[in-house]
Formats: sequence, structure tokens, C-alpha cells
Amino acid sequence: MTKIIYLMLVLIALPSLAKAQCLQAPVKDLTAGTVISVSNVDELQNAVRNAVSGTTIQILPGQYRLTTTLYVRVPDVVITGDPANCDAVQLIGRGMENSDFGDVRSGVWIDADRVTVANLTVRDTYFHTIELNSGPDDIYIYNVRLVNAGTQFIKGNSNGGFGLGADRGRVEYTVMEYLNGPPMTDRGIGTGYSNGVDVHGGADWQIRNNLFKNFHTPDHADFLHNPAILMWNGSSNTISENNTFINVDRAIAYGLVGRENDHQGGVIKNNFIYMAPGLYSANRTLNSDAPIINWSSPGTKIAHNTVRTNGNMPKSIEIRFNSQGAEVINNLVDATILHRDGSAFVSQGNGTIQSGAFVNESAGDLHLSKTNAARYLTGARLSDVTTDFDGDPRGTSIVYIGADAIASEIGLVPVNGVNLMPIMMLLEEDETNIKQ
Repeated sequence: MTKIIYLMLVLIALPSLAKAQCLQAPVKDLTAGTVISVSNVDELQNAVRNAVSGTTIQILPGQYRLTTTLYVRVPDVVITGDPANCDAVQLIGRGMENSDFGDVRSGVWIDADRVTVANLTVRDTYFHTIELNSGPDDIYIYNVRLVNAGTQFIKGNSNGGFGLGADRGRVEYTVMEYLNGPPMTDRGIGTGYSNGVDVHGGADWQIRNNLFKNFHTPDHADFLHNPAILMWNGSSNTISENNTFINVDRAIAYGLVGRENDHQGGVIKNNFIYMAPGLYSANRTLNSDAPIINWSSPGTKIAHNTVRTNGNMPKSIEIRFNSQGAEVINNLVDATILHRDGSAFVSQGNGTIQSGAFVNESAGDLHLSKTNAARYLTGARLSDVTTDFDGDPRGTSIVYIGADAIASEIGLVPVNGVNLMPIMMLLEEDETNIKQ
């Protein structure tokens, strides 16, 4: 079957896909070992409590109102819902603003290696939706929807030591969103404290193909610039790619404070970052920095991102403190790229957004409009960034700057604001997964 026929089949399904709250993740069979099916909250909590290594807990569709956090204490455990619809299984806490959270502090708490959480929704928790203790490595979070976390959506703790956290985490095709803005309950450190992925001292994390939405606190909050992705306290070699950020107060932070090597290395590439006009007050804009910050993160590459601040922030990318060897290349931005506090970086091939640049900007869709795309065909090809936001190959000499490289002639562009890249991947992977 040709790609053109694939595309026609996808277009038939678009009206329902456009309303979906989950991302269109390629369907994966992640079950392994002994499979235990559960259909109510007591069975679920007992299965997690008594799990042994090599167990898959298959949760049947339904709403599961937790009476305790799901504590995963043994390695090689899979907790999965419905691969075709991550919203079919919902693990529900007692409310992100409800201080009477009982034993449901977080949704899922992990203290073992090689644990997978996939194909489900976790929501309405007073603290975290998914929390990692300092020790577990190789955690995989796939095709999950996380809604209304009281603090961080995915929290990677450390044991108090610099650089001593969970390593090799993967977060893919996951939605993190607030339905009506972050919580304003003061949990002892101030109001408006939240992040999407917040990792202390973690090495080699991969955060890709995710959606972060509505991480915007009001001006009276104590925390005004929470990063949706925050990798710090000795983290290193993080890959953040192909993510979409819509109305977040800060998108990505590698390093946050002025200590040496708060983060090292890694790459930030092919991300869409969109802020609606007027999101910030004039005073908040005056005291802001940038959606992407590289503070005390030497050797980091920031390449082929599209950053649309719409005047909410004075800068698009900021390098600060000791970030020796940082590179900022082929980004498409509407605000300046600056450095301060003794930092240095290489800047090359970055360009400015002009009017009419995008397919559907107001929806956060920053794919280039074919009508105006040629003006952004100005960058030099990077050997380590050979594909774009959709997985389409970039050119071999002169390439499009920003996250989108313009799809091929078969028309792989968004329709009705839907990103077809993961749908096409699904179709090419297994024709039997086509759903209408």
C-alpha cells in the first residue's frame, strides 16, 4: 500500500482524531511476562502491591478512583491500559487542590528499575501524577495523559546528592496539561509551583513527541516562570525533541541556578513553542527571560526550534552562567537570542519569524505555511539533526530553519490542526492498526 493511500485513509479519520485528548501514538505491545488483568480499584491496588518482577498489570477500561498511591517497588513491571485510547483507563486522585488527599499523595510512585507506565490517564493528584524515587533507572512513560497535577507531573527525585537521581528515563507521546491553569494552593513553598517533567540529577533522559499545555500561572502567584521541562541538579545529556508547548510560562530549562554544571551536554531540538498574544501583562514581560533557557549547562546544542513568544517575553533563547561550548543553531524565533552573566555560546543560522509563517498559529500549530516557507530555507545542514518535527528528512545542503522542514509532495501537513506524523508512523508500522 502506498503512502498516498495511507494518507487518504488517515484523512477519513481526521474529524474524530481532531477531538482526541490523547496523542496519536504508534500502537505498541508493551506487555511482558505474566499478565494480570484488573477491572476495579481494589484489584488494581492489590495487583500493584503484590507485584513480582516480570509482571504486566493490564487495566481494563474504566475510572479508578484511587484510595492509595500505587507504589511500584519491584523491577520489570508494566502498568498499561488501552493502547488505542489512553483516556479509556483513568487513575483519579482526590483533587490537585484538595489538601485532604488521604493516602493518595501521588498517582504512581516508582522505586524500582525498568518500570513502564503506558496507555492510560493519571489525573487530579495533590502532588505528582508520576513520581520517581532517587534510585530507579530506565523508566518508560509512553502514551499517557497527565492532567491537573498539584506540583510536578513527572517528578524525578534525588537522594539529596548532586547528580544522584534516576537515569535513562523516557517520556514519549504523553500529554501534560492543566484544564484551568496550575494549582494555587500553597504547599509550604508558595503558590503556583508546578512543572511538567522535573528531574534532579538524572542522566540520559529522552523527552520526545509530547504536548505540554496551559502551564500559565496568574501574576499574583509566587512562581511565575515554571519550566515545563526542568533538568537540573547535576542532570546531563538530556534529549528534548519534537515536543509542543502551548501557553507555558517557560518551556525548557537545562540548568536553573548558577552552580557549576547544573546540567551538562544534551540537545534541545525540533520543538514548537507557542504563547498566545497578551498571555503576559506588561510588567510580567518586563521581568521575564526566555522560553528556552540554558543556565549553567555547558556543551548543550539548541537547534531547529520554532519559538513564537508573540511579545510575551523579551528573548526567545537565553544562555547564562557557565555554559561553555553551548550552540544555538538554525532556530526560528520572534525575539532575540542573548547571553549574560559571563556565558558564551556559538550562534549560527538563526532567523526571525515573519507574518503568515505558519499553518495554524493560534492553535499552536507552527508548521510552516507552504506559501511563505521559501523565506526560511536558509540554514546549513547539521549532521546530528537530519529530521524535523514530523520525522521528515531535512535537506542535504540548504535546509529550513526552525522545527518544520516542510513535508514532501504527498502532503504530510497538518489538517484541522492535527499532526499527521505519529499517525503516519502508526500506519507504516502496522496496517492492521488503521482505525476509522
